[in-house]
Amino acid sequence: METQSSPMTGPAVAAPEWRAAARTLGTLLHQTPAYEAFWQALQKANQDPVLQRLGEEIRAQQAARVWGDDDHEAVLARLEQEVEQLTVVQEYRRAEQQVNALFSAVDALISQAAGLDFAANARRSGCSCGG
Repeated sequence: METQSSPMTGPAVAAPEWRAAARTLGTLLHQTPAYEAFWQALQKANQDPVLQRLGEEIRAQQAARVWGDDDHEAVLARLEQEVEQLTVVQEYRRAEQQVNALFSAVDALISQAAGLDFAANARRSGCSCGG
């Protein structure tokens, strides 16, 4: 369990064998039916013209609300409900649940082997924006 240190990457960067293992895990996850279904559902949702139109309408309503116009809550709620009723979004949500279950199972296995909560300790530090 050798670590390498550098000023650019911090004091505890994984040795090359750990990086290779992580890449292998990523490749294996990418090849699972759950991930493939999720990726296909995401692509389908991103290309759906009705979903794109509704997204544009939602963003316009949100922008108007930011500028102090409070009459947009009902419209936003209706648009968000329309989005969730789309078949493409329902398919995406199902695929998302399945891939999240897969990732949770992998996290549980890694956590058990490592003796600590892997996902909680693998989060990036810094601001809450993920940076």
